[in-house]
Amino acid sequence: MFAIAAAVVAGLLAGGLVSLAFTWWAGILPAVVVGVAAYVLLVFRVNKQVQLAMGGVMQAVQKRDVDGAISMLQAVQLRFGPWAPFLGSQIDGQIGAIHFMKKEFDKARPRLERAFIRGWDSKLMLAILLSGALDPKKLKKQELTLAPVDELMEKVVRFSPKQGLLWSTWAWLHWTNGDTPRALQILSRGKEKLADSDVHLGGNLLALQNEKKMKMKGYGETWYALHLEQHPMLMEQKRGGQVRFARR
Repeated sequence: MFAIAAAVVAGLLAGGLVSLAFTWWAGILPAVVVGVAAYVLLVFRVNKQVQLAMGGVMQAVQKRDVDGAISMLQAVQLRFGPWAPFLGSQIDGQIGAIHFMKKEFDKARPRLERAFIRGWDSKLMLAILLSGALDPKKLKKQELTLAPVDELMEKVVRFSPKQGLLWSTWAWLHWTNGDTPRALQILSRGKEKLADSDVHLGGNLLALQNEKKMKMKGYGETWYALHLEQHPMLMEQKRGGQVRFARR
């Protein structure tokens, strides 16, 4: 928030100087103009520096240096986070998502909790952790905790209503927990927001209406990164490792 504080100081100084030369009310407009201009300039400069730093993060990710990418993000957050509103929480979401994908859930959760509400993918990961769906026993026994998930998702879809995977995963959690009517309700709401732009959501809505199973594989790698279903390639590898040769 340093940019806001600096802008306020600049505006007060400008307004004060004008007020000394004329009257107090004459300094109001210059104070506002200078304050806004200072804020825009500072945020622009910070964003430019952050973009340069994020280039290094992307390079680290491409080289599969995940720990290096996390270290760089932490450095960016420490240096620039206090300067721009929501920047720190956005970086928290990115770091939390990386930990989540690495299955470091204890490290991921506090970051995802602090993540910016408009970062729907980070909040979806948090919802999965809240549900207990990553515990095979809870998933099998249909003992997921979905009240906090619903509370969180209602906030998230308010800001990101056009994300089909968000609606579909929310519905999938209820469906896999044995509550098909609730899953249908969520998918119907998603359909109203997305119309026909997400064929996978529409297909799952139709499937549940016809008492069939939901299928999420259409969302590809993004779905499997949530760890709710095992990737088909991993399943094939496991099957391959269990091949038994018949006795002659």
